[in-house]
Amino acid sequence: MSTKPNLRLTYGIILAALYAVVMLCLISADHTLVSISYVFILPLVIGSIPVLFSTKEQLLSYKSLIIIPWGSILLFVLLAFLLKLEGIICLVIIVAPFIMLATVAAFVIRLFRLHAKGPKTPLYSLLVLPLLFLVVERHITPEDSFHTVTTSLEIQAPPPRVWEHVKNVKDIRPQEIQSHFIHLINVPKPVTGHLDREGENATRFISWDKGIQFKFDIQEWTEGQGFTYQVTLDEHSIPPNTLDEHVMVGGQFFDVVKGSYHITPLPSGAALLSLTSTYRVTTTFNAYCALWADFLMDDLHQMILEVIKGRSEKAVLSLNVKPL
Repeated sequence: MSTKPNLRLTYGIILAALYAVVMLCLISADHTLVSISYVFILPLVIGSIPVLFSTKEQLLSYKSLIIIPWGSILLFVLLAFLLKLEGIICLVIIVAPFIMLATVAAFVIRLFRLHAKGPKTPLYSLLVLPLLFLVVERHITPEDSFHTVTTSLEIQAPPPRVWEHVKNVKDIRPQEIQSHFIHLINVPKPVTGHLDREGENATRFISWDKGIQFKFDIQEWTEGQGFTYQVTLDEHSIPPNTLDEHVMVGGQFFDVVKGSYHITPLPSGAALLSLTSTYRVTTTFNAYCALWADFLMDDLHQMILEVIKGRSEKAVLSLNVKPL
């Protein structure tokens, strides 16, 4: 294959990424990045552009048609991150549909290029597709969708010991927190959690690093077994650019509204600790958002439960107390 066709294809990959950056800016100006137009329509065009620059020989290579749209998508993600147009959390969430849809679009446009006669000009009308769909989507009202995630972890400590570490989890040290996916995408880590008092109508104050503050208003309290709570975020505690606005707790698109801890005694004398959270997503594609939210909430739960597990089991060892 000569150098010139390869150079044309490289231009196509770069132009597709630059086109995506321009569309990102235009769509974000309308404050609708959490939209079908951005997440599902834009990647179709990104995958199509490099194919328009491909030669007949390149179109016959299925391997190239897989790699080409991936290159455009990954270059776009890199540019969006470096230019601070998107947060890392949102980029991680969109990269999967972007790659899949861009690849599908590349194959479809390939068929047109191989079998259709005449100029490629009609295909360039795809460039306005995201903006046209954005106009349509403005008339679609996002609906609230509520989902519940429960994560459980067995702890080799008596339930009363676990209960003490559920109520208050103060001064969490970095070495107590195991590595999780949520940390790879820059989700802040918990620092401390404590109750102002015990029982119903109490308040649990939660702090994450970067200064983020939550309040858990205790709704139900069962001594030794668990409690339920409503979640309130102190919006003034969040420094600018700490959390992407599209995944901000208490924001337009996402919120965690309530949760609970529950301890189940096991026959061995150990305890099964469960953490449940109910969250809201409000978008025009809630089903996809909920898939990611379920995964991230479960990962967050797992991290919190591991801290309680570590402290409870360490307390048992220090007191030389063993489960029955």
